[in-house]
Amino acid sequence: MQKVHVIAHTHWDFEWYFTRQQARVQFAYHMAEVFQALETNQLDAYLLDGQMAIVDDYLQTNPEQRAQMRKFIQARRLFVGPWYTQIDEMVTSGESIVRNLQLGHKLAADLGGVMKVGYLPDSFGQGQDMPKIYHGFDIRSTVFWRGMPHEKNARYFYWTANDGSKVLAANIKNGYYAGVELIENDDVASLLHRIATDTQAHDLVLPVGGDQRAVDFNLKDRLQIANAQQDDFDLVEDNYPDFFKDLAKTPDLPTYQGEFVDPSASKIHRGIYSSRADLKTLYDRLEHLMVDVVEPLMVVAAHHGIEAQSGIVETIWKSIARGQAHDSSGGCNSDETNRDIAQRGADALQLAESLRDYLLRKLASNAPDSLNVFFWNPTIQPVHQTGQITVATREPHFNLKNEAGEPVAFEVLKQEQVDNAVLRGDPAQETPDIYYRTTIAVSVTIDALDWVGLTLEPAHQPLLLRTKSTTISNGVYTLTFEDGKLLLTDHRTQQTFVDPLHFDDGGDAGDTYDYSPPDQDWLLDLSLAQAEVTGHQGKLMSELVFHGSWQLPGKLADRKAHKADVVMPYTLVLQLAADDPVIRFDLTVENTVRDHRMRLVLKTPVKAKDSYADTPFGVAKRPVVDPHLKDWQAIGYHEEPTALRPLIHFANSHDQKTSWTFLGLGEKECQIVGEQFDQLAVTMFRGVGYLGRPDLKRRPGDASGLQTRYVPTPDSQLLGTRHMCGGICLDATFDPAELQRRVQALAIGSLAYQNQTIDRFTTPLQYFPINANQTSLRHHSAIELSGSGLVVSSVSATADGTGYFVRLYNPTDQTDTEAATLHFAQPASVRLLNLNNEVRQTVATDATIFELTAFKPGEIRTYGIYPRQSPSVAEREHA
Repeated sequence: MQKVHVIAHTHWDFEWYFTRQQARVQFAYHMAEVFQALETNQLDAYLLDGQMAIVDDYLQTNPEQRAQMRKFIQARRLFVGPWYTQIDEMVTSGESIVRNLQLGHKLAADLGGVMKVGYLPDSFGQGQDMPKIYHGFDIRSTVFWRGMPHEKNARYFYWTANDGSKVLAANIKNGYYAGVELIENDDVASLLHRIATDTQAHDLVLPVGGDQRAVDFNLKDRLQIANAQQDDFDLVEDNYPDFFKDLAKTPDLPTYQGEFVDPSASKIHRGIYSSRADLKTLYDRLEHLMVDVVEPLMVVAAHHGIEAQSGIVETIWKSIARGQAHDSSGGCNSDETNRDIAQRGADALQLAESLRDYLLRKLASNAPDSLNVFFWNPTIQPVHQTGQITVATREPHFNLKNEAGEPVAFEVLKQEQVDNAVLRGDPAQETPDIYYRTTIAVSVTIDALDWVGLTLEPAHQPLLLRTKSTTISNGVYTLTFEDGKLLLTDHRTQQTFVDPLHFDDGGDAGDTYDYSPPDQDWLLDLSLAQAEVTGHQGKLMSELVFHGSWQLPGKLADRKAHKADVVMPYTLVLQLAADDPVIRFDLTVENTVRDHRMRLVLKTPVKAKDSYADTPFGVAKRPVVDPHLKDWQAIGYHEEPTALRPLIHFANSHDQKTSWTFLGLGEKECQIVGEQFDQLAVTMFRGVGYLGRPDLKRRPGDASGLQTRYVPTPDSQLLGTRHMCGGICLDATFDPAELQRRVQALAIGSLAYQNQTIDRFTTPLQYFPINANQTSLRHHSAIELSGSGLVVSSVSATADGTGYFVRLYNPTDQTDTEAATLHFAQPASVRLLNLNNEVRQTVATDATIFELTAFKPGEIRTYGIYPRQSPSVAEREHA
């Protein structure tokens, strides 16, 4: 007789075709039923969907229930955590996943206990790095539904990652709602035999619950009926932690590795990676700003006596986590819900930008008097960059000097005259107050977590301007536009490529879940040949600017008729910084077209068999043609396994001779296309008009979302101005760690500040008066990483302000034996932490240099660095 562990639960989508506000009302009444069922012992235990965001919202409006909730959690009858929200695993960065779990753990622990099960029952695919992420939180088991490929059809198995981490997995392949049949159908034998397929295990799991489903008060009665009806299974009420204890006793369970993104048990929605591209770009920007700028800047600020605002930081991370719940991230929601997601992201972005702006200003407020322009490096490795800053001056001409008083070369990119006159109803009564707003480029080298200070002073000689040219060069590449063609020359190989970059546009008859080509599509090549092209060549910064418009079909019917009479204006900027191997692109289009998809396409010399893209803590190698593209219907897949693939920060195609990479700042979908698979296509955006549609070309059957009604989503057509940016680079070899550094540099841009009182509106916060920082601005590289092929995932201050966290990882499948060293400005203790920042081992004491041991393939490692406490800088200055 097999034992069936019956788990009472709810699956509570944070938001979907309904808003978060609507769900909060429903959940408040739902919790009243949960407490009633537990108080009266009508249920032994209950699972609150593995996520704390719904609990967090509930306790904000029902704080008097905290003690009641804590009582049942401590008694192991109410199970909460480990997540804050149930993430989308395929397009969420590793650092966001870690912060999501940290938030979930913190809130659950405060309430009495964390369910140590990696519970993601509805995410659209399972990421290859999840086992090692779970290990970092001492989680040894996981539950999921979607994604298992045809060849790996085991219900229970061990799931491994490339670093050797292993978790015991339960694939609830009949769905998290399977047990509803136990409640609503008297014939349970077929259900029980169905959940016993594809395993020899004695212990089986049966979840009883569903989307926003009310509490099943009659569960015990239904278990009695089920047990009385048959003799093959013994059904018992249970919870997931105890189920996994029993399951772990099963011998000879199979072991699998990798990502699971096949539509075998359910739809997987590979086309969701490009849905609501505007939201994905917003949250990508927000995440980069926090990880790459704000948190490391707080490390610098802490040394200068500026207190961290941990409450604001946590608020921002909660907003990010809410935006990366699987439906929220997917954008497969009602327009009303997506407006909520956009507004939360915009609010959080304002908070993050304000933190950055305040810290830059406060740090500069007690700088040496001679310095008034500052460039910052928020990374733990030295950088050499072409920095940009917009300065305000009374005179149109000025010079720059370094800290030693030596002249510093710079380049004017743009200058405008501004009248700052006090406004009057009659403009003739205004007294002019003229100043100049000038954007300049400066070559700077900055130490790790440090700054460069410059002196801007008036001058008499005119500023040097760049030359106008439609040929630009930076020592690495030359870009030329002539006779309607774009030529790219790589000086390292002396190869020239003709029109290596273009755009295409095709119809999209899909929905917010999936791209779907129309029955009669018309794919248009969006050439740059007719563009009006201008350019500027400089020593530090050069660009080509393409202004033009494309003629496109306005809707699907026009596309079918090959009628292209709608104008889509565009501006494309290609920029080269001195000696930079990244070609930066900036594309703005005025989207006037419905039901279509626009892609950037790189024409490469690589005839690819596989594509490559980054994952949360590594790289995924994926075939350009899915192995089941031909037989997917015959083997029972729920949709065509398209070759659309996710990326987080980069997509790549390479061979033994060359490597071509797209660096994204929000774009999340790529595909290798072309008859010889020599083109790398990245979706810029796509527009559709419905939440779900039935009987799509590559997804037959019921509509996703709601099966019985159409939900129009006109906002998801993304009409209006669309802005996309990123980078393109050519290399001799594929180096994922270097590519991640380049993405980070693109995301950071120039972190610069000018001390001035001419323009008090450079940022909204500039208007507010502040006191000068009590600690003078000093050079101080708290941490520096040298000689590393590793990726720096994050640098942040500890919550108590006593030290710093540094997280590194090896993105490859090879052991990283390259010598890497951490250098500290002060003697420090170094402790090895797990991903929840809990100490596991002290590895150095009173060290100023710490040699890193070799990183295993895919290994993630977090160090806690605690400088020896000494009188603060402020105390020393006032002693």
